[in-house]
Amino acid sequence: MTPAAVMNNGLFPEKAMSNWSRAARLALMLSLIGASGSVFAAAQRTFVASGGSDANNCSLGAPCRSFNAAIAQTLAGGEVIVLDSAGYGPAVISQAVSIIAPTGVYAGVSVFAGAGITVAAGAGTVTLQGLTINGLGGTIGIDYQSGAKLYIDGTVVTGFSGAAPAAGVRAALAGSGNLVIRNSAFRDSAAGVRGSSVAGTLTVDIDRTAFERNDQGISLTDNTAGVIRNSTVIDGTLGISASPTTAGRTSSIEVHRNVVAGNGTGVVSGANAGAPAFVSLVSSLVTGNGTGVLATANPFYASGNTITSNSTGVSYAAGGTGRTGQDNAVVGNTASAAFTSVVPKL
Repeated sequence: MTPAAVMNNGLFPEKAMSNWSRAARLALMLSLIGASGSVFAAAQRTFVASGGSDANNCSLGAPCRSFNAAIAQTLAGGEVIVLDSAGYGPAVISQAVSIIAPTGVYAGVSVFAGAGITVAAGAGTVTLQGLTINGLGGTIGIDYQSGAKLYIDGTVVTGFSGAAPAAGVRAALAGSGNLVIRNSAFRDSAAGVRGSSVAGTLTVDIDRTAFERNDQGISLTDNTAGVIRNSTVIDGTLGISASPTTAGRTSSIEVHRNVVAGNGTGVVSGANAGAPAFVSLVSSLVTGNGTGVLATANPFYASGNTITSNSTGVSYAAGGTGRTGQDNAVVGNTASAAFTSVVPKL
């Protein structure tokens, strides 16, 4: 029997098919690479390093060079870890992910245009830890567009000046979300934090954070509720403001154990009667401002505060009111209005 007859009778089919199988497998692999752009599998934990390459798989042994490349290879809910000090570029986050720079590692993002970190994570939770974001012509340091929660920890954001929406952090949501900031600093920007929501509520929780030399330190407008604790808001035009801009929408801020100093106006409750606002000021020092506390067409509550050394300690406009728990020290100001009512201490 000839070799051809042997193969045709099926005695050695694997040999007859071997050349075709190799060619087919190669063609299939090439087509998959062409379709996906990468054969790397997504991982729960990826890495970036100064000597990395975005052509790598972002593993510990083969790190990537930029945040964007690493995010693209990270599973939802996973982490991008910074291995050493460098600049890692702006990034867009469209899934739940954490970007973590350990203590002692400088993870820089230089922003020449637009936003440094854009968070559009749908219903996901995003964490940014240990980053330094510098505005070098850019508009927004961190642009929180969507996501159930955004945690910012140990991060420094500076140099985002100019007209609105310029800000260190801008949270402009279509629905509800949570912005949590810890142990961070926001400096030399049009606003340290600027927040609003079209529907639902943007909830802001800030603790142990410095706001320095911003035109507006913390500005919460439509559909917002905030708690600010153990923080400093100094040397700006406007320190802390709860001032909705759209009729029927609300804003409230609880300000506890803060220092508000050296601003044109320290604390503001309200902008107009059609947009309810409320500030609760407790156990804080308000000092060295042009106006310490201003209530415009809306109320504020004060308990256990020291309001001193301001040009005007307390001021009202357009029917604003001030409620006191009778334990504030309003002393040493050039001028000050009296509280309009006494209420039980909260």
